[in-house]
Amino acid sequence: MDVAARMPLLTCSTQLATLQRALAHNFPESLKVYGALHYVTRDNPFKLQVVVDRWPDFSSVICRPPQEERIDPLDHYTNTYFLFSRDPRSLSQMLQDPQTVDWTQKLQIQGCQPVLEAVLSDVSAKCGSSIRTTSYRLYVMEDIQSTEGPESKQSCTASSADFQFSSLSPHEASIVNTFWGFGGNERSLRNVERYIRSFPTLCARDRCGGTPVAWVLSDESAELRLGYTHPDFRRRGLSRKLIATLGATLHKRGAPMYCSVAFDNTFSHATTLGAGFRPVGREEQWEVQPL
Repeated sequence: MDVAARMPLLTCSTQLATLQRALAHNFPESLKVYGALHYVTRDNPFKLQVVVDRWPDFSSVICRPPQEERIDPLDHYTNTYFLFSRDPRSLSQMLQDPQTVDWTQKLQIQGCQPVLEAVLSDVSAKCGSSIRTTSYRLYVMEDIQSTEGPESKQSCTASSADFQFSSLSPHEASIVNTFWGFGGNERSLRNVERYIRSFPTLCARDRCGGTPVAWVLSDESAELRLGYTHPDFRRRGLSRKLIATLGATLHKRGAPMYCSVAFDNTFSHATTLGAGFRPVGREEQWEVQPL
């Protein structure tokens, strides 16, 4: 069987809808791919492609940027893949296909299945790349599969009299990039600008100057990300209000409500729990570097 038949590229709206329904039965492990499909089946601002090992009885699926977007071999922000698999052997075959993953580039692979660590390590070694894993605590809203909007479990102390709440503007990407622990460079700045232009965001502004003092963004997999509150404005419930509100906005649009937090970030864990999310497992980010 040739590669094209073995690893179809799904473009038909009916196929994509069928795939998304199937993935909904595999939460939370399938969340990254499911969230990416939320945008693929709409306007697909990042032009993501969906590859499966076979169709319709798929066992592995990868969402990836198209080749025309992967023009910078060092830009792992753009070169980001999302995966889900029920069959590690099938996934290994997919990953080793150079038409599926370009292992000559610096890239990032995201998923919610720690069990796939061995597969990715093995394939990266075979393809001449090193791989580094960063794990996060994965959170979802309690009623993630409900049709009703969420309600925060704790009241928020942030007052509308003290702050203005609005979306971020693209020209404010530099502020977000400065405080992003994995940003601070020109490539990450371009990525933040794309997030702000393409997906829902929410920030709190100091009424005195209108400058954002707290914010949360969402990405091409519909995950809430890059949350930050300036130290002078912490412990006022801003972060809790922002992630609960933006999560509800995404939910109303049909997206899953989820986020991830570094294991040692005690403050963010408390905030996320206070906004009504619950821990359900781990999210993994595998950073790949060609040797």
